[in-house]
Amino acid sequence: MAARIALNSINYDIFNVRANETADKTQDRADIVGLGRTLFYEHARKGQSAIFSALKANDSGLADSVLQAGEYGKVNETFRNDHLLYAARKVCEFTGEKAPETFEQFKQMSGKFYGNQHFYAVLQGIYQEIITPILPAVYSEAVAQFADVVEVGFGETYALSVGSNDIPVFQDSAWGASRSVPANRFYSKDYTLNPQPKTAEIRMKWHQLVGNNMDFGAFFANIVAGMYAKTMGMWSAMLAEAATDPTKVPTALSQTFNATNWVTLANKVSALNNTSISNVVAYGGAVALSKVLPAESTGTSNTAMDAALATLLGRDYILSGYLGKYMGVRLLPLRDAVIPGTQNTTVNTVLNQNTIWMMAANARKPLTIAYNRDTPISIEIDPMKTASFELIFNLTIAIDSASVFSSKAGVITI
Repeated sequence: MAARIALNSINYDIFNVRANETADKTQDRADIVGLGRTLFYEHARKGQSAIFSALKANDSGLADSVLQAGEYGKVNETFRNDHLLYAARKVCEFTGEKAPETFEQFKQMSGKFYGNQHFYAVLQGIYQEIITPILPAVYSEAVAQFADVVEVGFGETYALSVGSNDIPVFQDSAWGASRSVPANRFYSKDYTLNPQPKTAEIRMKWHQLVGNNMDFGAFFANIVAGMYAKTMGMWSAMLAEAATDPTKVPTALSQTFNATNWVTLANKVSALNNTSISNVVAYGGAVALSKVLPAESTGTSNTAMDAALATLLGRDYILSGYLGKYMGVRLLPLRDAVIPGTQNTTVNTVLNQNTIWMMAANARKPLTIAYNRDTPISIEIDPMKTASFELIFNLTIAIDSASVFSSKAGVITI
């Protein structure tokens, strides 16, 4: 199995971009690309740190910062000014006009560039150069709790072979009679992943890009957030299917919630994955995980607090009403994603509010994703040419996934 892509495995040379590595071989562009990659990386690192904190894990696997404290805002402003001025200069070289020399001059002339497709062609190229080397690691880190991410080349497939989890049975025997016992058969299963294009359209205002000191680290990260939402949808659908498929989740690993079933399932998952219960993690949405808390009491009887103390929830429960562990099992809320089209109405989210999954932290993840490294993302920007100065960003990625349950996981329904 290929090694998991990780944020802390990024080669720091990608932040010191040389002119001959960029599209037009100039150091101006190289510096701009380097700044953009730094913003993207630093914003992703914040998210990685939050996951470590939720897991109460040590920071030995946390990626190192490439900026000093307090530098992010200044770098973001510099990147905004420099890359928009650079694109404006390229347009003016083509038209023969005088290019703006300061960002204030650019803002005064911004109407000239809003509708110019050459301007956006330059931005597209810069954004793609920024995103290309960092996106796989950021995406992999975002889905690392439930998926393994591997890279394949353009037009290639990824062959995944999952070995048997059968346990050999030792029979009573005698010297010289060892070949007379029944055979144990180990079989592997092969999967083939072929990344296919997935496309999303984003709309934003020109004024956000130009005038409001937009956080470009967050902007690049939001592209990953869209990929995450798509992946989360695939993951949720896969788990819903697996929960009713006894070949993937045996009936004995599917339980309704109570304290005894919780510990019993954790014990089975730990035994199947050859680890301790302390290494078992319960994954789910925040709503589902919150339901393992003792129910609120009514009247003068404080049975909820008594139950909290009895199950050793302690300080986390008293201060925040939220758990670090329940019955020895760490709880990790996954970041939910809004189902597209409902964000302004019913606001439906992807994760099931009544389902929790138990998996071993050291186990193979139930979802494997193949990601196209040669054309990781394409960006096309078009101005709507409307009174609201709207822009359309059309983003395309290529991924494929397979449901893999070689490491057994359990499901709790509340």
